[in-house]
Amino acid sequence: MKFSKIATVLMCLLPITVFSQGTTPSPEVVNPTVVKKYSFKKIDFSGDKQISKEEAKKAGISEAEFNLIDKDRSGFITWNEAVNSPSKNWTE
Repeated sequence: MKFSKIATVLMCLLPITVFSQGTTPSPEVVNPTVVKKYSFKKIDFSGDKQISKEEAKKAGISEAEFNLIDKDRSGFITWNEAVNSPSKNWTE
């Protein structure tokens, strides 16, 4: 009789122990990567309607990212290149 009561209690506790051993979510799930937003006008410090490598660097755009956006390899990012870039996170 005692054995069946203990077995019943243990069976009731089993789901609790199974659920309590869940995995911890990875940091990417807990803190998703923040996507950078760029303002073309704010980065275009000179106001010439294009972003130079120096302006991009000041704004925190890496050289690799700059090269991805500068499709025609002119050394400048135009508005058209910016809005059609892979990141598409540009505002005017």
